[in-house]
Amino acid sequence: MSEEEFLAALQVDLVRHAELHPERRDHALFQTSTIDALLAGHFDGDVAIGELLQHGDLGLGTLDGCDGELLVIHGRAWQARLDGSLHPVAAEAVTPFAVVVPFAPDRTVELDGPLDFDALTRRLDDGEPPQAEGAAVRVEGRFSRVRVRSVPRQRRPYPPLADVIAQQRITELSDVEGTVVGFRFPGPLGGVEIAGWHLHFATRDRRRGGHLLGCELEHGTAELDHATRLHVELPPPVDATAGSGSDNAELLDRLEHDRSSE
Repeated sequence: MSEEEFLAALQVDLVRHAELHPERRDHALFQTSTIDALLAGHFDGDVAIGELLQHGDLGLGTLDGCDGELLVIHGRAWQARLDGSLHPVAAEAVTPFAVVVPFAPDRTVELDGPLDFDALTRRLDDGEPPQAEGAAVRVEGRFSRVRVRSVPRQRRPYPPLADVIAQQRITELSDVEGTVVGFRFPGPLGGVEIAGWHLHFATRDRRRGGHLLGCELEHGTAELDHATRLHVELPPPVDATAGSGSDNAELLDRLEHDRSSE
């Protein structure tokens, strides 16, 4: 998909933090910062979790200093720490990068396994128009196997994201029920986002989770929510102009989705 086609599918609004209106809760994806900024190591939190939750009740991201993985499920924020354990996140904690949406599903898909990660995302894509809008997803199901990762908190001077991912720790889970949340974007837009699925996982008891690298889904139900708008809050160090996202697409796809060591 060309950048022009992507723009037609998803309206992107770039705004400074001071211009935000938290009381406005329209049906749009809300993102703090940009993918390019995260890749470059802009890990200082700018938006409080309490403020983030005013913009959506489903989402994902990271926390100040790139401290683990952030999940937002049913309006509650959770941190997946390096050891794969999940912990509630306080409202005053801050995030340098997150995406949330006021989740209002408009499509339901019954999932019959076994489905690995690639088969799951293909199943979610089935029936979608070729120029689909941005989409949020929540999957509730039973998994015979789940593979998640998290990363350790970073200290200044911050390294690039690729160096952080090199420090990741992988957790393997077996025979669990849980929730997958995440987003799909239809194509590149400068350095704001890239195409594809980005998914996080939490066990049903909210004790374990992280960035989803692999899975074997036995059965479950997926709910999808389509949005045609994306509000992007730009912290002061981040330029509002398009970055080098297309140049970084291959790197980011590897960092987000590489499952070669499964």
